[in-house]
Amino acid sequence: MKTDNKVKKREKFAYGLGDLGNNVAYGALGFYLVFFLTDVAGISPAWAGYIFLIVRMWNAVFDLITGAISDRTRTRFGRRRPFLLFGAIPLSIGFALLWQVFFKDTTLMIIYYTFAGILFSTLYSLVAIPYNALLPEISQDYDERTSISGYKMALSFVGSLLSAMGVTLIVDTIYPGKIMYSESYPVMGVILAVIIAVTVLLSFAGTKERVQAKTAEKQKIWQNLKSLIKLKEYKLVLGVFIFNLVAFDVIMALYIYFMKYALKISDDLSYIFMAVPLVFAVVVTPLWVSMSNKLGKKKAYIISAIYFLVPLLACLFVPAGNIPIIIGVIVLIGIGLSASQVLTFSILPDVVEVDELKNGVRREGIIYGTTMFLYKISSAIIVAVVSAALGWFGYIESSGTTVIQQSATAVLGIRILICCMPAICLILSAIFVKKLSLDKEDFDNVKKSIATE
Repeated sequence: MKTDNKVKKREKFAYGLGDLGNNVAYGALGFYLVFFLTDVAGISPAWAGYIFLIVRMWNAVFDLITGAISDRTRTRFGRRRPFLLFGAIPLSIGFALLWQVFFKDTTLMIIYYTFAGILFSTLYSLVAIPYNALLPEISQDYDERTSISGYKMALSFVGSLLSAMGVTLIVDTIYPGKIMYSESYPVMGVILAVIIAVTVLLSFAGTKERVQAKTAEKQKIWQNLKSLIKLKEYKLVLGVFIFNLVAFDVIMALYIYFMKYALKISDDLSYIFMAVPLVFAVVVTPLWVSMSNKLGKKKAYIISAIYFLVPLLACLFVPAGNIPIIIGVIVLIGIGLSASQVLTFSILPDVVEVDELKNGVRREGIIYGTTMFLYKISSAIIVAVVSAALGWFGYIESSGTTVIQQSATAVLGIRILICCMPAICLILSAIFVKKLSLDKEDFDNVKKSIATE
């Protein structure tokens, strides 16, 4: 098994560009899809939740299938990179279609956005799963993986920033807000689609697969899933990953509602307040990478999870319209988002070698596909419940130029949901990581054992 420990910065940057593109797409959906369905298409929160549930469930199943396909792929470009090359443009087209407003009839809209979401999710899986499985094939060095993950997550936050800020900049500032949403959202979809295609193609061009996989016996998907779940280390990392990312998804889905209705941020300033937490997330990424290298991933993660509870609890009480306090809270949220993402995505690749040692085969695609499958099933259920809960608290959907004043109960519901659901998930993720024994010394021992076989 031949591998180079050191990876040049330009390759780390090129790899990270792929996540920039992926997170332009993922961020736009996470931050705006439910809002788009309720406040542009005029679909009820319950139906918006159902659409999200169906689309994410399909995405979860196809992640698993894609992971198995990429593990068995053999081309002159490698196992993972061909999916970036041939998937970039179709993915961008699928993304653009998701934001078009072709119908006014509610039933037709529900059908259209469900199938448009399924199409996009299929294409996203075909790019994102091989992309994530590429990381452990770029390097097998423990610290290099943390460094690569740092680049990946920094550019991931840039992608999230482009989507979070870019969407509101286009629809609320360049276009005059609510009265033009039916025209501005489709334009936004096309603009971001171009960014997605370019960055994913650049990631393909700038990376190299170094780790040569052993030829594996073909197993059925459910056999792979069963053998993975038997690994203690994988089960613990899975708990960390799922609860962390579900917390992130809930924050993303509710943040636009929180900003517009709970904090009373005006449309022309909304892009700034969407950008601030993500700007700080990018800025402090090196801090969390450094802390991880000094304290270890486990301790750094527990510290970050405990810290993140503070700004989440503040969401219950931060006063509407008080700009200095609002900025302070969302800056603290951005710092927490950075830690939770960087550390989580640096822990997951280390399970690949544990699996190789115990099962005798490298199967990054199956590991990432299975992980994303289980995470997205969990996310689909939780975000659908949270979306429906908006309706339970009295949130009223709107379409066209109609501007709705939400009730005090609906606003309180937004505050409770964005505080409590992520906080519970982060506490659970910290419990899982506390039980995990896979530090640098453990990882090096696993590599030595593999090398002697």
